[in-house]
Amino acid sequence: MKCHPDISERGFSVDWLVEEWTGPGVLPQIETSTITGFEDCVAADIVSLEPGLARIKLVVSDEAGTPVLKHQFLSIWMSLNTPAIDEVGQADPTGNTRLGDPPGDGIFDAGDLNGRIQVKVTGSFPHPLGPGGSFTLPTAWPDLAAALADDSDSNPDNNAARWDIHDDTTKVEGHPLGSACPTEKKSTTQDAVDNCTGGGDGGGFSRIFGDVVPFPVRGPFDPLQTSTLLADGRLNADDAPMPAARVDVSIAANKGGTDLGGVGSLEKADKTSVYSRNTLGTQLAHNYYAPFYATYIPATTRGPFTSGIDGPAQGNNFRGFLVNGLYDYWDIAEVLRTAVPVDTTCLRRKDETPQYRQTPDGWQSVVVYTDEHGEAQVEYNPGTGAYYNSLGIRNANGGCDLEDVDVLGTSDITATARYPYQPVSDTAKVSPSLIKTVKSLFTKYLVIYPKGPGDANSNARIVVAHAQDVDGSAFVNERVCFNVDSKADGVFGYSGQLTPTFSVNGTPAPPKGRNDVCQYTDSNGNAAVEVLNSDPEKINVIADFDPEGLLRSIDVDFGVAAPVPPTPPLPGKSPTPTDASTEAPPVQAAGDSKKKTIKVKASIRTAKLVKRGGKVYLVVRVNWKGHRYATLRAKLLGSRGRKLSTLTKKVRTNRTVKLRVSKKVKQARISLVR
Repeated sequence: MKCHPDISERGFSVDWLVEEWTGPGVLPQIETSTITGFEDCVAADIVSLEPGLARIKLVVSDEAGTPVLKHQFLSIWMSLNTPAIDEVGQADPTGNTRLGDPPGDGIFDAGDLNGRIQVKVTGSFPHPLGPGGSFTLPTAWPDLAAALADDSDSNPDNNAARWDIHDDTTKVEGHPLGSACPTEKKSTTQDAVDNCTGGGDGGGFSRIFGDVVPFPVRGPFDPLQTSTLLADGRLNADDAPMPAARVDVSIAANKGGTDLGGVGSLEKADKTSVYSRNTLGTQLAHNYYAPFYATYIPATTRGPFTSGIDGPAQGNNFRGFLVNGLYDYWDIAEVLRTAVPVDTTCLRRKDETPQYRQTPDGWQSVVVYTDEHGEAQVEYNPGTGAYYNSLGIRNANGGCDLEDVDVLGTSDITATARYPYQPVSDTAKVSPSLIKTVKSLFTKYLVIYPKGPGDANSNARIVVAHAQDVDGSAFVNERVCFNVDSKADGVFGYSGQLTPTFSVNGTPAPPKGRNDVCQYTDSNGNAAVEVLNSDPEKINVIADFDPEGLLRSIDVDFGVAAPVPPTPPLPGKSPTPTDASTEAPPVQAAGDSKKKTIKVKASIRTAKLVKRGGKVYLVVRVNWKGHRYATLRAKLLGSRGRKLSTLTKKVRTNRTVKLRVSKKVKQARISLVR
């Protein structure tokens, strides 16, 4: 579209011509039925199924056939390139502390906060002036400007600068001294292009000319809409007016059988939050630094005096645009596939609904459109759904034990870039796979606490049962029934303060059998009993996590000193004893083989993680009189209690040993192998 006073005052006839074409095949075609004129403007749709650049001439003539206006357009059609796909990490330009995958390595715990997937789409077209015979946008925009920019100004030296039409995506702040922005002004030749006077993501927005473009500021760039010119004073790749490409982001479906793929779901990533300085998207001055935050698809739905990509939105025998009007970045334009959760055979707990663990739930293939920089983002929700029929150990009580399950499932995610309107000969482009791994935090265990110091208290131990789900959340109000062997002098439910920072607040529950003691777990998933015994012997304690049909057991050794209190068991965490004790195999005394065996104590006197020179070490000392070696087992945990690996190592006793472990290790559960 071109608007000029001469068109209405002197124009009588209009001609549209394709003067030059750098692409293959036939010249772009002018759809003659779309040639229109109104007020001071004329317009026409020009189409091509091939990539290339066309010089298009508009000629307006008077009644005598004398040209009164000639205008030259440059129109580009691009072929899609393979999109780039990446996991957004906390340290990335658009990262924040709320991402479920802070390192951006694709590893999540079940139920983590959402992660984000970034997709970038580029386009190429043939041109003899381009490197290798083509230009690729947005990167080549400055080179293209240097080669082709022209203007009615007789001085050609500054023509390329006229192609500075947009801001960048950095958070660099500052506005020229003459700017209308009330704050953040300094001596600079560039403008941050942000909402320096406040308001929402529609502006107003500052620009290098010193003014503030009032609301509404919406894409795409249009020479006829001055509010879309957001020059920042620097010509770079961010100035390329990339058209909205359709991007289908998909999680590969589960293949059945033992396949663990197909977990997680996709949700909208809101550009208003993603590209805000405080990462929250709140309406604060200077917070929105990367307009546009919404755009018109197709461009001509903005109104009558607009140019750019035209419609109609729907074709007769092709789908066309999935949006017909204002599109908020990055709304889900359409859901192509949804995972519907169904029960598996893996029991979660029979006293709640649903009783059985379920398969994934949510959108797994969605459509979004790229912004003016060729970027789109979607959020990834790892969820807790998985294909549990292939996981866990089943028992005769219907229990499904996930204790030794590390990986619940994976997500194979791809982005497919498609032409946004009608089919062309060039095919859609599919990104490489982005693999995400969802891990389990499920655990059930028993841990022993001393009742207190002194001989009298040595006749009692507190046994705490801890229960947490795959997402690290506590199993609350779960009945745990404790069974103690007949050698014990007594057992009863316990609730109270065990350490200055740890208490158990379980409540009595109805017994399940004749001799058990049952407690409901507290808000942290803990329940406890107090075990009494005055003889120096082992008392076996079995905990029945009744709603789950799962068992755990531990030997309480009254023949050794009570263990130093371990780190309190909390949801998402496992205890890291700093001074735990275990019993070595019995050794018979010399002489009569029928005499009572003498129990020799082996103990872990110290166990700590130490960081030195950028490396992480597990520093351990095992004391065991009369023995040179002991076998140590360490369950290595990462952030949020995520199990990384199990280390089993034969170590020297009665001295400090340093074992190098992964930098990702944050905690360790230490025990001695009998």
